[in-house]
Amino acid sequence: MRKYLFCLITVAFFLASGCRKEHLINDRIYRKTVESAFTLRQKSASNREDQLFGVFDRKLTTAQTEALKFLFAFMPLSDLADYSGEFFLENVNIALLARKEFHWGKGIPEEIFLHYVLPNRVNNENLDSFRIAYYGEISERIKGLDIRNAALEINHWCHEKVSYQPSDIRTSGPLSTILSARGRCGEESTFTVSALRTAGIPSRQVYTPRWAHTDDNHAWVEVWINGTWHYMGACEPEPVLDRGWFTEPARRAMLVHTKSFGAWSGNENAIYRYRYFSEINNLSTYAITKRIWVKVIDDHETPVKDAVVEYQLYNYAEFYPLTVVPSDENGISSFETGLGDLLIWAHRNNSFDYRKISVAETDTLILKLADHAKWTGSEDLDLNVPPVLPAYDGPSRELVEKNEKRLKSENELRQAYIDSWMKRGDAEIFASQIDTDPVITAEIIAGSMGNYKVITSFLRQTPDKDRELALSLLNILSEKDLRDTKLDVLSDHLTNVRNPFGFDVKDELFVSYILNPRVSNEMVVPYRKYFSDALSAELKSGALDDPRLIIGFINGSIKISDEENYYKTPLTPRGVDELKISDPKSRAIYFVAICRSLGIPSRLEPGSNVPQFYFDSKWNDVYFQDEDAPSEEKGYLRLFSSESNPVPEYYMHFTIARFENGRYNTLEYDYNKRITDFKEELAVTPGHYMIVTGNRLSDKKILSNISFYDLDPGQHLSIEIKLRKDTTDSEISGIIYRR
Repeated sequence: MRKYLFCLITVAFFLASGCRKEHLINDRIYRKTVESAFTLRQKSASNREDQLFGVFDRKLTTAQTEALKFLFAFMPLSDLADYSGEFFLENVNIALLARKEFHWGKGIPEEIFLHYVLPNRVNNENLDSFRIAYYGEISERIKGLDIRNAALEINHWCHEKVSYQPSDIRTSGPLSTILSARGRCGEESTFTVSALRTAGIPSRQVYTPRWAHTDDNHAWVEVWINGTWHYMGACEPEPVLDRGWFTEPARRAMLVHTKSFGAWSGNENAIYRYRYFSEINNLSTYAITKRIWVKVIDDHETPVKDAVVEYQLYNYAEFYPLTVVPSDENGISSFETGLGDLLIWAHRNNSFDYRKISVAETDTLILKLADHAKWTGSEDLDLNVPPVLPAYDGPSRELVEKNEKRLKSENELRQAYIDSWMKRGDAEIFASQIDTDPVITAEIIAGSMGNYKVITSFLRQTPDKDRELALSLLNILSEKDLRDTKLDVLSDHLTNVRNPFGFDVKDELFVSYILNPRVSNEMVVPYRKYFSDALSAELKSGALDDPRLIIGFINGSIKISDEENYYKTPLTPRGVDELKISDPKSRAIYFVAICRSLGIPSRLEPGSNVPQFYFDSKWNDVYFQDEDAPSEEKGYLRLFSSESNPVPEYYMHFTIARFENGRYNTLEYDYNKRITDFKEELAVTPGHYMIVTGNRLSDKKILSNISFYDLDPGQHLSIEIKLRKDTTDSEISGIIYRR
């Protein structure tokens, strides 16, 4: 059916395309920029030459060719690694068709079309064929509407399909979001932007990476209409544009931003222009802003070029970098932000300096870099957030009531789809038919939501002798994986799992660290059979006796290019192997996937995300040739607290960070993990550590503390987590000891 639809679309495209030599990119200078970038990308991605660039052997129009080259020139590594040229051509054809068919298409400037309609990637989602599947339905829905009302109507269509529910950090593609009828704000906005672009309406996801007034973040949508950007809540239709529940919170934000795909050189406020994208600061659309300057100098008062200047906001009990703006040749970095408090952290190599500032009271801040890694002691920071402003007037009551009736109807349509999923009673009957535990089976099927047909098909086709193992596989999957993992993926990870060391198949080492197909937040794909075929017999057998052979194999075969994977969407293990280029995180996932494919327990260490393999009855850290391996001997942290109201929780009241390359990087333990759940000492890499605590008194003020510690190899260090109380009006207290 999909191929048939694609053929119809292709024919329609060629009938509508007019002159086969009509340029998509008429700006000759920009066309030359794209051509040059494409040539470099084609060379760097030569290991997937056929999969990616074989599509150019087809008879393409000039517009198709230029569109494909534009996408290839600037797409992140994950797209080069995990998708085909044919996939991108299908999506290009939809974009070009929309430009021809919708009457607003001819009025959209080519630079807006290239950057905000043509790309099928919105942010860090798993790409899919949403445009191809839903072009017809969306076209029919907005027939006869102008672009403004079409945008509003598409948002209503999106609300019929999807409502809000929080979930993990992996971003589902639009088709998977529809399948489960829900998504967090990042998924709702990705879905809505995809729907708008399907109709040829320029759109983009905008994002406040962290709110100032509360521990949270949010993403929504901007649409380009007749030369102006407007906003709306994704899957949250309002009767008018430029209105959403977040209108007032956004007026207190410290940053609202978006990524502009490609070498965009428009006149918007670019925080920084990178080779593959620009980071655009949208904050002035929503809030009162002020530009601040930071001058970075060294011990000799000399300006420091290319210092990393981070504008950090307290949120989730850490100082989170809203953005990074390197210093120029005069040592100057600048940033336009809101009227709250920030921690400015500048570093180069292992030298750094920092200061807390109130933006409203600051114009220029001078930071002097020095080797402060031996600091100990603590510092209290009182942090204020931007003030509450008088609320804007909303739309008329009549429009609101009319909209609310539509929303109710749309909720009923979505609920009717949800009600069509397999019921618990039917799931228990199904379990009795295949002789599996009815409670576990029913819970798995309920968790799979709209993906229940895939899950039941998988269990039904699994041989009787493997059904218990199949349930273990499904049980170890996250809720989101249950909702969107495909049949071929599940079959590969069950059929091709290996157990050369004879672990009990119910043992956590086997279930969590061999059978489990997921490593981090990558897209789960079938990789076990692939690695069985692709890896040499020598490596497969030798690694069972010495897993470090896998490290040497990866060192010799995979090139690292962190900058190119700018959306931070991990490459799949198979994608890394085919492309032979990776970012560091994807390489770590690749290592773990190879180990698990061979039957060697492996994981990313909780907290540090260092890859590990289990051998000789212990977890062994893995460092690659471009990484500095610390002492193999661990240090030990014991965390405790006498606090009971509230009991401190991780990422809510406190975090732990380790010093690396001039900054403290937060260790990734579970959100809301209570201090009482840190029952055992944490075995961590020795070094310099920082503990951040915070107590939000209201949406106006935070009492924070940062404390610095040294941890030596073999040392056992006990740290009490204390939350500051509102007992003083002092701005900063405490002292830093340098040694």
